[in-house]
Amino acid sequence: MNNNDITPIKKIPMPQKFIDDDFVRVRTAPEAKAPDAGTAFYGDPVEILDGAPAGWTKIKFINQYREWGEGFVKGRFATQDTSTVLKFSMVDVQQGDGMVFETPEGKIILIDGGDNKLFARHLARRFLYKGTTDTHRLDVEAIIVTHGDADHFEGLSMIKESEKETEKAKSIFINPQRVFHNGLLKGPGKVDEKKVPDRDLFGQVGKLKHQEGEGIVDLYDDFLQVPPAKLNRPFRAWQKALHHWQRKRGQPIELRRLHHNMPGPDPFAFLQPEGITVEVQGPFQVPAFHPETLAEVPALPFFHEPPKSAEISLFSGNAGSGSVSASHTINGHSVALRLTYGNVRFLLTGDMNQESMALAAHRIPDADHEAEILKAPHHGSHDFDLGALQKVRPVVAMISSGDESLLAEHIHPRATLVSALGQVMGGNIGLVFSTELTAFFTYQEDAFRKEDILQYLKLQGDRSYTTAEMIAAFTKEKVKKRKNVKKDGFAKLEPFPAFERYNFGIIHIRTNGERVLVFTNSAEFGTYEAYAFRVTRDGNGERVVEFEKDVRTSGR
Repeated sequence: MNNNDITPIKKIPMPQKFIDDDFVRVRTAPEAKAPDAGTAFYGDPVEILDGAPAGWTKIKFINQYREWGEGFVKGRFATQDTSTVLKFSMVDVQQGDGMVFETPEGKIILIDGGDNKLFARHLARRFLYKGTTDTHRLDVEAIIVTHGDADHFEGLSMIKESEKETEKAKSIFINPQRVFHNGLLKGPGKVDEKKVPDRDLFGQVGKLKHQEGEGIVDLYDDFLQVPPAKLNRPFRAWQKALHHWQRKRGQPIELRRLHHNMPGPDPFAFLQPEGITVEVQGPFQVPAFHPETLAEVPALPFFHEPPKSAEISLFSGNAGSGSVSASHTINGHSVALRLTYGNVRFLLTGDMNQESMALAAHRIPDADHEAEILKAPHHGSHDFDLGALQKVRPVVAMISSGDESLLAEHIHPRATLVSALGQVMGGNIGLVFSTELTAFFTYQEDAFRKEDILQYLKLQGDRSYTTAEMIAAFTKEKVKKRKNVKKDGFAKLEPFPAFERYNFGIIHIRTNGERVLVFTNSAEFGTYEAYAFRVTRDGNGERVVEFEKDVRTSGR
């Protein structure tokens, strides 16, 4: 079926309400032992339907990662008439970052996207209920690429590739309105950490005006104008994706380079009507002299290889005494943002390192560092600045880390970073989450390699099979009949024990600007790791954090 033929799912008709409990258990029938139909979460829209017996409520709700669903809730649950909840998710993309904000009015912001299909798959499932098609696209107010490492943005290009998927649950069609980035591109040159990075990697560099060293002066707002030959493979794919979305949109996407103290209109002004403000807290550009014209131009200075020390985080000021480092330059100039909604603040740090964090600690007033929710820098690397973290005083710290292969083994999160987060928490209770620790697995006694199954099926009929056909045709019962294996002469078709990732580690945060709910995914109602706390101010304007005894559940 052509995606253009899919009928968009209609929005919930009025009157519409919003869940004001944390977790509402929904059953398939008005019976205490009826199977679960799903869970409605704090801030989700819900419609109250007729037809429920006494003691039950029939509702229409968004069944997480599915389409609109109907079901029954035992007893009463709390709702509110208006949407006040800001939703945030840090998605398990293995090694990389991928985050989603949804404002109370439904504006969507994507921050990074990993380097594989996982982020696109999450979005497809998450917004399945919206029924996106080629002509019915999901508006995305902004996509923010914190920096140019593939594990932060290559997966965004796969959102465009997902349009080719034939399964609705795997495809999503988006309409990005803005793309923000740090202006620093990677060319096809190779990184050599033992010498000054290849100039082809970053473009032209110039002497810094007020300090020793050099800075990158080839900084772009509209990198769609950069010839593809000057870009590396992930950037070329990203450029193609943006061209594609721009053609579908029929008008230009706003492309803008972010940095601290940037002039001009506020790039996040579209959030202000909802009482949401965003401060850009990095990168920090400095003046330099263009190598050809000698004119004064903005530049991003090179950062350096840190010393080999277990005490990197304790270094005072700039620890960048080593040689110039391409990777530390890319990471250090991550876009850093502090988003504020009511009394609740999110600090997102990209892949900042000790050198750039120390710079931020020096350039930004102490009070402007504080945040209740911290995205830990660089997947929990040991290369961080303790003094900068102490100014944040977080209540919740989130680490996006994963080790999906030997090539991506960075020992994240590092023990020193986890210990430091415990030290800097702004209260007697602190919450530290890691995406890979919030995932869980199921044990399969009889598992099979996909390639072996395909080969086995081809021997049965010599034709290609879809995944659904493959699963349906190839059951455990058939494989256990060893005579079939011997008859086909395919001895490799043997079962083996394995673990299957049942649930990816997503960290959810929902807040109305004062009350904060933090929880992780689960397979069974009531087994979420979940906490709730309130953020208020005392008479002196100082932050007060009070944890609730338990979260609010209904429908048990």
